[in-house]
Amino acid sequence: MRPEFFALAAAIFWSLGSAFGKKGMAMAGLSPELGLFLRLGLSALLVFLLVLPKITQYGESWASPVGRKGILWVLVFEGVLAGTLGMLAFYTAIRRGELSRVVPLAFTTPLWGFLWGIALQGERVTALKAGG
Repeated sequence: MRPEFFALAAAIFWSLGSAFGKKGMAMAGLSPELGLFLRLGLSALLVFLLVLPKITQYGESWASPVGRKGILWVLVFEGVLAGTLGMLAFYTAIRRGELSRVVPLAFTTPLWGFLWGIALQGERVTALKAGG
């Protein structure tokens, strides 16, 4: 399947998760930190089950200096920056604010991804990308 399909699916899943997660945190009287903990706990378990058949890739990657650096980048930038700080900021926003106000701001991710792709990855600007 095309990557755009998965991107659209992610947007739909995330928006539904936001709507029901906000309601669930309010119903249970949970702080953003506890809401995030519940989300990540279940996610970790499900991802662990998905990754088991591919676990040897980790050892293969760790065997090379470039692979170790790549793993470190995923841990720092995805684990700490996006997974922890970004999600904690998002959960705080949806818990404290109106979903219809905070989600559109939080999901300016495509704009930031576009700019980071150009600045950090050297991607080319095209009319189609700029229009999107």
